[in-house]
Amino acid sequence: MEWWQRLGYGSEDEAIARGESEEIFLKTRQPEPLDTRSQLEIETDLITEKVEGYTPPGEIQNIVTGGGQVTKYIIVQGPGGRYVKQEDAAGTYTDATVQAEIDRLNKQRDGRLLEERLNAAQQSVQVYTPQTVEVPYEPVESPSLTTKEEAKLRFPYLDERLIDVYVQGYIDTGSSELALLQMRSDPMMETVYPGIRKEDNSLRMTEQEYIVAKEFMQLELRNYNLNPQVFDADIVEAISGDVSPAEFAERLQVGYQNIVQNIPQVKEVYLREFNLDLNEESIFGMFISPKLNTSVLENQIRQSQIMAEAEVALGTSALTTQVARGLQQQGLTQAQARRGFQAASTVLPGLSGGAERFGRGEVTSTGYVQATELGQQSEAQRIGRIQAQIASASAAQAGAATLRTGEVVGLEES
Repeated sequence: MEWWQRLGYGSEDEAIARGESEEIFLKTRQPEPLDTRSQLEIETDLITEKVEGYTPPGEIQNIVTGGGQVTKYIIVQGPGGRYVKQEDAAGTYTDATVQAEIDRLNKQRDGRLLEERLNAAQQSVQVYTPQTVEVPYEPVESPSLTTKEEAKLRFPYLDERLIDVYVQGYIDTGSSELALLQMRSDPMMETVYPGIRKEDNSLRMTEQEYIVAKEFMQLELRNYNLNPQVFDADIVEAISGDVSPAEFAERLQVGYQNIVQNIPQVKEVYLREFNLDLNEESIFGMFISPKLNTSVLENQIRQSQIMAEAEVALGTSALTTQVARGLQQQGLTQAQARRGFQAASTVLPGLSGGAERFGRGEVTSTGYVQATELGQQSEAQRIGRIQAQIASASAAQAGAATLRTGEVVGLEES
């Protein structure tokens, strides 16, 4: 059996596309031995303990099979593409060795991913590159550009408020270097980039590195179907504590493994003690940020689910947070959002063209979902009239014919 077949893929290309390779396979697995025993004879009951609450972060439970035999593992890719252990009778790793190899592979993966993101960010900014010595410059005298406009071109990643501070510093000092130093010492830096300053008032990182680190952490949260905006304070706390993006991702991974292992028991405790029926995302979210109110967290999770479905169907930034919150408050579920926005992606181009042609106003994806999934009568009736006009116009055009003399016979569009 080929290595990619043992991993459950239909082809070698599919396995490679999912991040697997024959080299990793050979390092983490041994060829499956020929074994004529039945599955019941091979497997034994696992010794488990009833868990009454969360397993503390960082603890990995050692599982020993009946008869004192040590459980064997292989290493596979789990949520977010990170490596995790998986029991396998043919595995080469045990509890004593598996975590070290997982840490090595995840460190290698996180380093590569972070490097790619930093490179992408650096390529997008042609003038300013993080982790380099600041190059002094003098503004180019041009009658068409103001000092502020030129500063925006040179520092496109800076917040508008910091641009104003920089420009004022340049006006006061006449020096770009002093203006930059003055901007970075201004209290506005901590407002725009909370946690960027150390206790000795020096910066932990450049402005661009801060943006990249925060975006990386937000992406890791999205991998677990969590809305990053809910966890802004926790991201700032991580940055203030000098937690690197790779370490942040590792903490999420370890926490997720521990929480998922105990979800049934944790749900039972919350239901029994607090009469709260929590879903998996809510429980994991409270593990990340226990300060969050449960009801607010659940609403934010629903909003992130609605926004994610809209982005899958219609592209990035398809919905604003405000619109997603409005749909969530109207009772839209993730399943309805998926169905509605996928249908909108197919129907809207023709529907919008017809609405414009007949002077019916704009038809938005939100309006379409409200009409089809939430039963909003006024919008549903308006869309129905537009569809009827489009069908009527199409029938009229199809029914008309032109004779050789140029005369039009049959149905004509009025």
